[in-house]
Amino acid sequence: MSQVEKLKNMPKGNLIGFIGPMISFITIAASIAIQPGFSWSDNPLSDLGSWFRTDLGELQFVSAVLFNGGLIVTGLMVLYFIIWLIKQIRDTPSKVALSIFACTSILLAGIGIFSEDYHLGHILTAVPFFLLIPIALGAIGVVWLRLSEMRILGIVSIILCTISLLIMFQLAVTTLSTAAFEILEAIVVMGWVWVVNYSHYSGRLSSILSTEVTQ
Repeated sequence: MSQVEKLKNMPKGNLIGFIGPMISFITIAASIAIQPGFSWSDNPLSDLGSWFRTDLGELQFVSAVLFNGGLIVTGLMVLYFIIWLIKQIRDTPSKVALSIFACTSILLAGIGIFSEDYHLGHILTAVPFFLLIPIALGAIGVVWLRLSEMRILGIVSIILCTISLLIMFQLAVTTLSTAAFEILEAIVVMGWVWVVNYSHYSGRLSSILSTEVTQ
C-alpha cells in the first residue's frame, strides 16, 4: 500500500491528530520568516500575533493572521483528536486525565483568539496553558503507569512532564528567552500528541479501548 493510500484509509481522528500539531509549527515558522524584526532573544512568540505592532516588519497583519490562525486551528484539531480518543477509551481514570489535556488545547486556541493586544484575555489563556502542560502530562503518566500494557507510554508522559518542568524552571533562573521557552514547551506537548496518536494508530492502545477505531 502506497503512502497516499495509507493516508486515504487512515481514520479521520488519527489524520487530524497528525496534521493538527504541524500546522502551528508551520505558521509560526512562516510568521518568523516574514518578520525581519523578530528576535528570539528579545521577542516572545506572541509578538508575532499582535495586530497593531509596527516594529517587526511591514507584514504584521499577515503575521498575525498566520500566527493566531495557526494556534486556533491546531488547538481545535488537537481538541477533536483528544475527544475522539476519549470516546473510545473504557478506562475512567484515562478519560479524566485526557480531559485535563483537552483543556490545554482549548487554552491554545484561546491564545490565538486573544492576541497580546488583548492583555487580560491573553494572560488568562497563555499562563494557564503553560502551567497545565506538566499537570496534564503528569496525570496521564501516573494513570497509565498503573496499567502494564500502557506503562511505556506512562513513562514517556512522565519524562515529558519532567522536561516541561525543567524548561519552566530554566526560564525562572537563567537567561532562557521567552520565545525559546514557548517553542520548547510546544515541542513537548505536540510531541506527546504525535506519540500517543501513533501508538493508537499502530494498535498499542488496544488494552484501554472499548470500541473499534471510528472514522
